[in-house]
Amino acid sequence: MKVVINAPAKINLYLDVIKKRKDGYHEVNMIMQSVSLFDQIIITKTDKKDVQIISSKKIPVSIRKNTVYIAAQKFFEYTKILNPGININIKKCIPIGSGLAGGSSDAAATLIGLNELFNCKISKNDLAAIGEKVGADVPFNFFGGTMLASGIGTKLSLITQITKCYIVIVKPNFSISTKTAYQACDTFLNRKKNKTVGGLISALKAKDLLATAKNIYNKFENVVDIKEIKSLKNFFVKNSALNACMTGTGSAVYGIFDTIQKAKLCANKLRTIYDEVFLVMPLSYGCYLLQN
Repeated sequence: MKVVINAPAKINLYLDVIKKRKDGYHEVNMIMQSVSLFDQIIITKTDKKDVQIISSKKIPVSIRKNTVYIAAQKFFEYTKILNPGININIKKCIPIGSGLAGGSSDAAATLIGLNELFNCKISKNDLAAIGEKVGADVPFNFFGGTMLASGIGTKLSLITQITKCYIVIVKPNFSISTKTAYQACDTFLNRKKNKTVGGLISALKAKDLLATAKNIYNKFENVVDIKEIKSLKNFFVKNSALNACMTGTGSAVYGIFDTIQKAKLCANKLRTIYDEVFLVMPLSYGCYLLQN
């Protein structure tokens, strides 16, 4: 028996870091949006009595530190299933080290797949609680759509879905360490910002795509202050994007477009420069099982 799960990427429509907590985590205020760029997780039972992982792209950490492996371990700890034999095949399309939450989405997909494979009937909320032990971005991926995230990113609230649009994502030829970005944020001198999460929520409620685009924000753009990120944002705006923003701690940058024609023209230009360019649309859902 095998199960197949699609794991969508996410972008941050809004990302502000409020403060560092005593436990080392950071308080954040985010609006996350799932998009139609997918990894795929395929899980099969084996007789090896071990968790084996295969990835179509090289995993930059040891297997035991990979989010998929950790998610599997947390699942079996929770269910008390002993010596499971499974093979997890990760078909990667979401760029690694991009701020698109590929690892977090893969972890959520793994939990969904194992729940199905072992017929455990664990609720989505309880799976999200298991996922929280893997990483702060994991719970969002069970629900997807457009969501407000607070606390360390695990307090989730449904908000008005973004109106229909087209999003072009480009991953530059470098990555930004999440750990390094947050460490830099701890010593970053806060500047007064003219964009608030409330302003973006109001624009979403009004179904005003232009106002939504004008209110996207990511504090890490100023924290990491990388010239190529600024250049990409300018490129997007010069090529008909309503606005552009970095996602997560980077390095991927996205632009929002009101027509597919404009989005395609911009994406085609970017593909002459960059290898990883994606034209996607917003989704109203997170990870999901495919029918076998």
